[in-house]
Amino acid sequence: MTSFLHSQPLFQLYLAWSSANPMFVRLGAGRFNFARREWRVPATLSHFERLSASALAREVQLDLVRTSRTVTRLVEKGWVSRVKNSANARSVWVQLEPAGYAIFEQMRPLVEELNQLLIQDLTETEQKQLSTLLHTITQRAQQLNASALITDKARRGNR
Repeated sequence: MTSFLHSQPLFQLYLAWSSANPMFVRLGAGRFNFARREWRVPATLSHFERLSASALAREVQLDLVRTSRTVTRLVEKGWVSRVKNSANARSVWVQLEPAGYAIFEQMRPLVEELNQLLIQDLTETEQKQLSTLLHTITQRAQQLNASALITDKARRGNR
């Protein structure tokens, strides 16, 4: 018999993520000196010439503060750069540097292989269904968040 917790889709998604995440963390941090959040930036910038900081934040699904901190760490590593936006003095472009692209290109096939290993027991049809279902769940969660379904503030610590 499945417990209440294990029958909940959100907990099942958490279990899938938390079971696979340590492998990715070891690969990124251990082999390539990428923190989990940092990986999102070059993976995204590899498809764009450059992005504004706000567009990058949207693409990587981080708030502007976390995106800025992540970009700062990657600038320090020499993997990305900030370039002044000549059209808007309050804005900067973020772009992938050759060293960052080289690291990304080394890591990408390993990430792709890891993802394929995770879904290898699914048929091609099931893999497509999984992708569609996860997209649908994500869209619904974003709608629920935007609707302010739950307005309680999260409590941090022992308050």
